[in-house]
Amino acid sequence: MNARLSHILQISFAVTFLLLHTPLESEALDIPRPDKELLQRVFSYSTKVDSGDIKCETTYSYTKYSLYIRKRNITLLAVPTMWAVAHGGKRHYLGENYEQIKISNKNQSEVQRLIGLSTIPSHRESLTTVSKYLTPDIYAPTIFKDNILSPFHVANQQYYHYQVTFLLNGTARINFRPKVDNTQLVRGQALVNYSDGRIISMTLDGEYDMVTFSLGLLMGTTGTKSLLPSDIKLNCKFSFLGNITEGSYRSIYNLPEVIPDSVLKNNSNYMELVRPIPLTNREKELYATEQRNKEHKDSVDQTLSEKKHLWKHILWDIVGNNVVNRIKSDFGKNNEGYLRINPILNPLYMGYDYKRGFTYKFDVRLNYMFSPNIILTTRLKAGYSFKQKQPHISVPTMFWYNKNRNGYIQLEIGNGNWISNGNAANYARKEVGDSVINQYPRIYYFKDSYAKILNNYDINAHWGIQAGLIFHRRKAVEPEVYKKARMPLQYISVAPLFELQWRPTGWYGPYVVLDYERGIKHFLKGDIDYERWELDAQWKLKLQQLKTLQMRMGVGCYTLQDGHTFFLDYSNFRENHVPGGWNDDWSGEFELLNSDKYNESRWYMRGNITYESPLLAVSHLPWAGHFIEMERLYASILASKNCHPYIELGYGFTTRLFSMGLFLSNDSGEIKEFGCKFGFELFRHW
Repeated sequence: MNARLSHILQISFAVTFLLLHTPLESEALDIPRPDKELLQRVFSYSTKVDSGDIKCETTYSYTKYSLYIRKRNITLLAVPTMWAVAHGGKRHYLGENYEQIKISNKNQSEVQRLIGLSTIPSHRESLTTVSKYLTPDIYAPTIFKDNILSPFHVANQQYYHYQVTFLLNGTARINFRPKVDNTQLVRGQALVNYSDGRIISMTLDGEYDMVTFSLGLLMGTTGTKSLLPSDIKLNCKFSFLGNITEGSYRSIYNLPEVIPDSVLKNNSNYMELVRPIPLTNREKELYATEQRNKEHKDSVDQTLSEKKHLWKHILWDIVGNNVVNRIKSDFGKNNEGYLRINPILNPLYMGYDYKRGFTYKFDVRLNYMFSPNIILTTRLKAGYSFKQKQPHISVPTMFWYNKNRNGYIQLEIGNGNWISNGNAANYARKEVGDSVINQYPRIYYFKDSYAKILNNYDINAHWGIQAGLIFHRRKAVEPEVYKKARMPLQYISVAPLFELQWRPTGWYGPYVVLDYERGIKHFLKGDIDYERWELDAQWKLKLQQLKTLQMRMGVGCYTLQDGHTFFLDYSNFRENHVPGGWNDDWSGEFELLNSDKYNESRWYMRGNITYESPLLAVSHLPWAGHFIEMERLYASILASKNCHPYIELGYGFTTRLFSMGLFLSNDSGEIKEFGCKFGFELFRHW
């Protein structure tokens, strides 16, 4: 027994000696770890592939998909693109697409659908938000356009854990998982070629924007095609308020030409010719059932009265679908025109801030391209402020007569904007007294309607000029008190304007603008004489891993102010009364600032800085951090006649459901306000 114990102790001593000394010897010899070497080869593989000389080529792709409606209720009607399957009687839908892909020498692609089949009513598309998962770029910083940080981009390795297993056939398996549970990260494994680090195949699982997905990729084998997948399998599940929809997709790329491009048919005969994988018996039965139902419906429709059929078509297919879902349509002989209308009655497109309360928003965009260099665009931005009980409308129309030089003529009209002015109220107070003024709580506010016409032209990538005319009519919200004070109920200003633009490093760098505006009394019935100068500099610096740093500095002053000029309306301090989502006007603005602080001052100096990151602070918290898509830190400062200085700090975040910002202000050394800004993000990217 003692001999056996002694033998065990000797073995333990030998093992301990080897464990303690082997790493020291490896460090002394500076032997690199094979797993780290392989990871570096994977990270650098895309840079070693010669993609600079991409020739123009045409390829074809095929996609087959199935949708299974596991659970549904009435709320599914409000989900964009899901109307067609929300009120139908079926639970299983099938579709196929065959597309032509033209790749230019600028590494840009143009996709045209040649054949499309679907059992979805009216051949509509549903759950289109998952289409981005069928075109992943695993070597880029983000896999799907601007979402999901790729585990195989060198800048993102700080967010992932890696485990390498070497296999016997010259390959290795890399398992990866995120260091924190966040919707911008994925987990999975990849099979890679050991010698050069090329990814052969890959699986990844994730969850983003209410869609849980599992993706299987088979990559190309040579050249630039090895950077993109040749075969994709996608399984996904969308869950929302008790609704559950599952999807199964298969996309195959780099297919040869089978039928002439001139043949643009949407029928099963042509799909039979191009389909690279056979249909299952279940899928064949779905198509057969759809055909029988269509024949039966046609026979029934012949017996129904024309009036009854028309009513059903208007109620369900036109009114219902277009009211709760986004309308997108191309028009023109060659699809030169484009129309987009946001949902009309969708309550999810609302916002909130402490100034306007809840705001309903409505957005219509219309484009028409006469040629790539001549384009006409118009947009209707409308909203209603429930706190102010005021509609807001803005209609900018732009005609690009030289798109290459950013040459355009812009006509913009708007009404309903509110501007506050304490000087006018104080002047009225002297005339009628405090007792009368206190009866009108909104005496400080005027409704600002405006019209602007201007011409813009860029001389080159560094310099641009703009000239035009702007008209303002400001009417008192509380006209009765100004009548009693024998003051004007409205003020009109008409001013020529000029702007000089400077881009020191070209299109994608800092942007410096010098504005000059000269109001002329009695010109086109204007009754305000003024002269205004403003200098504004902005820079949105894109960093790695979806991070951005937005900076803004500016100064402004009035060098001429005639008599009772109550409105000092700076162009860089005009509120956006119909704000959009996270990236609209959530940066470079003062969220809590009272406009009196700058409207009553003949000069101002301001600075704003915003830092944005997908994994900043709250995203590291358990459970709640999983849903944080982006976070922001805000810092703003303003100096004017009435504040020395005004400081505003804030923190904001966005999730799949909403965006929220929390702000704290300090005025001349004293903490003044704490407020928030809120906006719905649900289905914004659908």
